[in-house]
Amino acid sequence: MDAIKTGKLISELRKEQGLTQAELAEKILVSDKAISRWETGRGYPDITNMEALSAALGISVGELLNGEKLDDTVTAVEIRGAERNMMGVLRETARKKNAGYAAAGFLLGLALIILAAVHFMSPRYFTDPREAMSLETLSDGRIIAVLNEDVSGAYVEKVQDQDTGLTQVFISCYITLWDRIRQKSEDQLIILGGDEIDEVYFYPAADTEAGGDRLLYRRDSLPESNGGVETLPRLVYNYWLLIGFVLSAVGIAAYWFCRKKYYAGTVFRIAALPVSFTLSLLLCLSGSSGAVYDASYYLSGILLLCAVIYAIILLIDAIRRRKKAAAGPQKS
Repeated sequence: MDAIKTGKLISELRKEQGLTQAELAEKILVSDKAISRWETGRGYPDITNMEALSAALGISVGELLNGEKLDDTVTAVEIRGAERNMMGVLRETARKKNAGYAAAGFLLGLALIILAAVHFMSPRYFTDPREAMSLETLSDGRIIAVLNEDVSGAYVEKVQDQDTGLTQVFISCYITLWDRIRQKSEDQLIILGGDEIDEVYFYPAADTEAGGDRLLYRRDSLPESNGGVETLPRLVYNYWLLIGFVLSAVGIAAYWFCRKKYYAGTVFRIAALPVSFTLSLLLCLSGSSGAVYDASYYLSGILLLCAVIYAIILLIDAIRRRKKAAAGPQKS
């Protein structure tokens, strides 16, 4: 099969019948961009279009596949044999193409499953220590943290302040969607230390200035402290949102200027990506706390929702194009 040879035959027969590319496209329910690609050899008619195209041009499928009209001396049996052979080749090509799509779909599905698993197992941090834990001092001087039953776990970090020489403990509590779904119900006990502990902070604490750490314990002999380190602000998400808006505006503008070009569909699919990402950002971050300790939770959720929104946009566009193609012949 020679795409250029077949394209030249399609162009010649179309012109012989006095048809424009748009009129031929209406007859076989494809876009005029597809006709243009076939005639210039940049594409090849799909197996599902072969019979309709050959009927519209007044030739056999075998002649269309061969790229030239067959001699009158060729018998009908030979023509049908050639058609069967060429259609077999096309079916094999289509099978390999579909196998490639299936492999790509499998890899995409696997990526989404992994992303969903990351999202369900990612920690989402508490910002109020009263909802997560209580701090107690035992008779032997040890300090313990008692986690509530709806807490998945905690991260504990012990550091020594280089300026003051104080030994500080930072504790954060989190829950995962998986534990929330299975309704985990067990208290946990964490021993933070003994007399060597000077201060205990809970982070990220939303009720402190600038979303910093909340002081839970200080040895009685210590002077007043300015508190612990500040948490990373939500500003990083605002940067994502700004980038999403800019890329969405550029993509929409590019599609608007290229909407009548044969590659408009490709531009639309590319432009739909930042639009989907921006919408998912707005939906996922609406009402969220100011800290980004649960970055993996939010990012995986944003990407999952982005994939869903992108698929919906492409589905709506496919339905719209199919209705437009079906309505085309009725108007002529």
